[in-house]
Amino acid sequence: MLSVGILCGQDEEAKKIRHILELLAVRERFDCQIYRAASDEPYSPKDFSCLVLAYRDQNTAFACAEGLWQEKPSLHIIYIAYQTEDIFSALRMPFFHTVRYFDLEQDLAAAFRKITRIKSPGSEKIGFIRNGKMLLVAKKEILYLESEHHEIRLHLETEIFPVSETLTQCEKKLKGKGFVRTDRSFLVNMYAIRCLEREQLLLNNGERLYVSRRRYPEVKLMFENYIRHLDFI
Repeated sequence: MLSVGILCGQDEEAKKIRHILELLAVRERFDCQIYRAASDEPYSPKDFSCLVLAYRDQNTAFACAEGLWQEKPSLHIIYIAYQTEDIFSALRMPFFHTVRYFDLEQDLAAAFRKITRIKSPGSEKIGFIRNGKMLLVAKKEILYLESEHHEIRLHLETEIFPVSETLTQCEKKLKGKGFVRTDRSFLVNMYAIRCLEREQLLLNNGERLYVSRRRYPEVKLMFENYIRHLDFI
C-alpha cells in the first residue's frame, strides 16, 4: 500500500488536494493511505512512499524538496506548479512528476498511475549466467549493468551480482526491452530513471550515473520515446 504525504503551506489548499486524492483513490482503485505532513508537526520523509509538495513560492518548494532528498534520496516527490514559469523551473529538479495546478485532478491521476506502475513490478524475467548457472531476474528489479575491469555487475534494487556475459552480449539480449547504453561502462534500465541531465542521470533510488557526450543525444531520444510510450507525460 502506498503511503502518500501532503506537504502544503495553506490549510485550505491541503484539504483540496487531499479531497482530490481521496476521490482518485476510489475512482482509480489506488491502494493508498493519505496523510497531511504539516510543516508544524514532526514527520520524516521515510514515513511516505511519495509526497505531494504544494508551496506557492517556488524557492520555498525547491529548498524543501532538496532537504527531503538529503534525508531520503529515493523519495518520490510530486510537485504542484502554480505558475507557468514554475513548470519550466521544475525541469532542472528531479521531481517524480510535475503537476499543473490549473489541471490538478487530471495531472494527479497521471502521477499516481505512474507510481502504481513502478510499485507493481512486471512478471517478465530475464536470464543471466552466474557461476555457470542461469539466474532469472524480474526486469523491473534491474537498475543497470556495469562493466569495470572486464567484470560485469548486475545492479538490482537490493543486491549486486557478478554475471558471466559481456556488456555487449547483455545489450543484445536486452534490445527492445527498455534498456539504454549511457556510455561504455553502463547499460541502464529506463524504467529506473527518474531524471535525465546533460552529463548524468538520476535513478529512482537516488544513485547518479554518467552519460557520455557522444551518447547523450541517443539516450535523450530513447528515454523521451520510452516515457511517451508508457503515457508518463
